[in-house]
Amino acid sequence: MNLLSLPILMSGFTTQAGIIVAVGAQNAFIIRQGIARSHMLPIIVICIAADLTLISVGTQGMGRIVTSHAAVLTALTWLGAAVLAAYGAMAFHRVLRRLHDMRHARVARRVVVPQSDGTVAIAQTSADVRPKVRVTAVMPEDQTDETSSLKSAIMQCLGFTFLNPGVYLDTVVLLGGIAATYGADFKWDFASGAMLCSVTWFTLLGLMSTKMSRLFRSDTAWVILDSVIGVTMVVLACHMVIH
Repeated sequence: MNLLSLPILMSGFTTQAGIIVAVGAQNAFIIRQGIARSHMLPIIVICIAADLTLISVGTQGMGRIVTSHAAVLTALTWLGAAVLAAYGAMAFHRVLRRLHDMRHARVARRVVVPQSDGTVAIAQTSADVRPKVRVTAVMPEDQTDETSSLKSAIMQCLGFTFLNPGVYLDTVVLLGGIAATYGADFKWDFASGAMLCSVTWFTLLGLMSTKMSRLFRSDTAWVILDSVIGVTMVVLACHMVIH
């Protein structure tokens, strides 16, 4: 790579950053999986591999083929909107189930207190008695029940990646069109910058979301996160259908 290629590479990096660094279904999915520490490595690898493939396809001039098949893009739009709406419904279901579990946990937070006559009494730990015993904490169910299996996580990741028509318009058509303006000699320098941005973004997003897991040790934090994700998915689904 020579000095002439460096500005082109940086142009590809910043252009892709403007596209990829946004609140979208794929990024929201990565963030939740990272916070749950659930199958992050395969998910990040899939996202990076998908972006590199789509950027390569666009740079090779396949964007014109994508734009010429309007029916395919329309079908992808409706299918992608349905997937987003379904994932939004799943997020709201998790919120309702967690709120239900939180209410029942308050009722069930009782301890058995031995009495001097050999009987036992039931008391609330928060009001009636504070026993001098160590209570072993139980991890919330989201770390077990709600953590997706590897197969489910991969299928959801592929859906958010390839059932979104925007990824073809932005990554294949837009980036591919911009890369073509640099000619055959430099278009791959532009593509290399865009690829470097994708690798950097998904790696950092995975690492940062994993670090955020310490903030989500309470049920309330998970309720807030899933509520935000649910609203985001529904809004994105409506936006796809309207536009």
